[in-house]
Formats: sequence, C-alpha cells, structure tokens
Amino acid sequence: MIVIMHDAGGPELVWIMLALTAWLAVVAGAIAIGVHLIRQSRPVPRRLPSPLDILERRYAAGELDRDEFDEARARLREHDIDL
Repeated sequence: MIVIMHDAGGPELVWIMLALTAWLAVVAGAIAIGVHLIRQSRPVPRRLPSPLDILERRYAAGELDRDEFDEARARLREHDIDL
C-alpha cells in the first residue's frame, strides 16, 4: 500500500491565510460602514430654546429695552423657569 502524504505547509498555506485575512477585512469594513451609516441617519434631538434664551435674543435684537428685559427676567425667576 502506497500512502501519499501531502505537505500542508508552504506557499499554499500562506495564500490561504492571506485570502482569509482579505475576506475578514472586507467583511469588517462592510460592517463598519453599515454601522456608520445607521448611526449617521438617526435624527439628533434638538433642544428647544428656553424662555430665558428667547428673552435674551429679543433683548439683543433691540426688541426690548433694559427695563423690560429686567422685569421679564424677574418674572421668569419668580416661577423658576430655566434657572
């Protein structure tokens, strides 16, 4: 009986490992791109401006004078709104 033994090492093993590594890199890259696209497509919750933000914006735009601003801010503080 003649037994033919095949050498499992050598250049063939190097090419097999290289091919497996390349496929793993492709799969990992596809997963990373998919995760990035999913995370990017989620809407970012927007914070509504607080009453004090609106009041400060109106004062900065010149819609309110200093006395009106101080009075409105004092009323907001009475009710603990945004402070």
